Amino acid sequence: MAFTKTFTNGSTPEIAIIGGGLSGICTVVQLQRMLQLTTYKIFEAESDLGGTWLLNSYPGCACDNLSHLYSLSFAPNYEWSRKYAPQAEILDYLQSTARAYNLYDKAVFNTKIKRMQWKEDRKKWVLEWSNLRTGEEGVYEADVVVHGTGLFNIPMIPQEFEGYQGVKWHTARWRHDVDLAGKRVGVVGVNASAIQIIPKVVDSKVKVLHVYGRNPGHVTRQFDDAYSTTWKFFLRKIPLFYFLYTTFWYYALDSTFLVYFSLTWYSALHRAIFSLAAWWHRYRQIPDPVLRAKLTPTRMLGSKRTVLSNNYYPALTQGHVDYHREAIVKVEGNRITTADGVTQELDVLILATGFAVPLNFPRGYWIGREGVDVTETWRPVTRTYFGTCTPRAPNFFMTWGPMSGSFHQSVTSVVEAQVMFMIKSLSTMMENDYASMEITEKATYKFASLAQRRSSLSAASRQPPPAPAVVDFPQKKRQPPTKGGARISFWCGTLAEFRYSNATINIK
Repeated sequence: MAFTKTFTNGSTPEIAIIGGGLSGICTVVQLQRMLQLTTYKIFEAESDLGGTWLLNSYPGCACDNLSHLYSLSFAPNYEWSRKYAPQAEILDYLQSTARAYNLYDKAVFNTKIKRMQWKEDRKKWVLEWSNLRTGEEGVYEADVVVHGTGLFNIPMIPQEFEGYQGVKWHTARWRHDVDLAGKRVGVVGVNASAIQIIPKVVDSKVKVLHVYGRNPGHVTRQFDDAYSTTWKFFLRKIPLFYFLYTTFWYYALDSTFLVYFSLTWYSALHRAIFSLAAWWHRYRQIPDPVLRAKLTPTRMLGSKRTVLSNNYYPALTQGHVDYHREAIVKVEGNRITTADGVTQELDVLILATGFAVPLNFPRGYWIGREGVDVTETWRPVTRTYFGTCTPRAPNFFMTWGPMSGSFHQSVTSVVEAQVMFMIKSLSTMMENDYASMEITEKATYKFASLAQRRSSLSAASRQPPPAPAVVDFPQKKRQPPTKGGARISFWCGTLAEFRYSNATINIK
């Protein structure tokens, strides 16, 4: 497909990319490759590129998608060491790709965007930035903004743990300077990060490990084989072999959306097969029936992402490891008390409590057309078009926005589809000499209705609300889910459909 690469006067738009992780790198490289655009600047709050894989460096951190499907389509990596690449390897891949396309020359590090405002009279976004090290502040004007900060950049720390007096940290801010040997350690949460961390914590010769998790999820066997030199040779030297291998796994994984987002008889069959695999994995690895019962999920498989691990359950069976399914009701000093009245004193507390909702901006951060706070327009219904753009925000694009996440596929596929939509939009804008483009209200309402309808067919929608993931403090009230789909974070369908739906731009 031929793209228009300049306005009729030969100029190109000034583009601000917020975030230097996978999304930011993919966006900039595609701008260069497909539009030959060099009028951009990357704003990164950290000291280097890499995003999630720079921040999350905890022991055991690795990709939970197949390595080759995590590769960007324009930068295949034939040298992955194993099926599920470790964090250091992924970080090196992203930074090497960034260096290959000279992204570092256009990146500003340790710089946070404080506020974004659309100026209708100038058809520009005004970004107020601040350097987190020097305190320097300034303003940057851009014709287009691409917000690509991702899902896993803002740790979510329940305020009840702020008063904990011992040593504590979130998994995304790992303290590599602290030796856990001989210490009493607590891990709060049993999400994917915790499942990767816990075996490594056990291996670090802790005195005792307490794991707190009210909602254990389904865990199945991980076939994490190392790639041989011969295998890498075939992938590197035979393009058809690489294509067939990645295509097979892409569609194989895409078919598993039935486990999460369908209630037909064949989706029930899929769930039954996966549930049996999870049950057998649990039965085989946990000899103690009491512990096995504690780790048996109460919610249907498909209610949340299934995690792959071969060493999580064996780690929990160790004699110096205790699993607590009871609610935490009190945190005082360096002690944690659960609902059964048991209090444990800890030296180190590790919070595997997840991350803040993507694009959960503070009031006044994102001001769009007519002076509207854009995120306020998402109440009660989140309105985006495939998580990529939203009304009242001209020339503004997102990656992994609301209703675009994936339970069953690689984030890379989502990001590349969204970036391609952005590329086509920019090309159309330059071809027609438009100063700005904006998604219509009709398109976003139509998509929100589709997402809501699909969500009502998901496995999660047919389950009672889960208990608070970790904490159940009596004095705290939980907010009920908002009606109308505002809390739908994931795309309820195949990635093939997602990519197809983002392939066309309709001008009105």
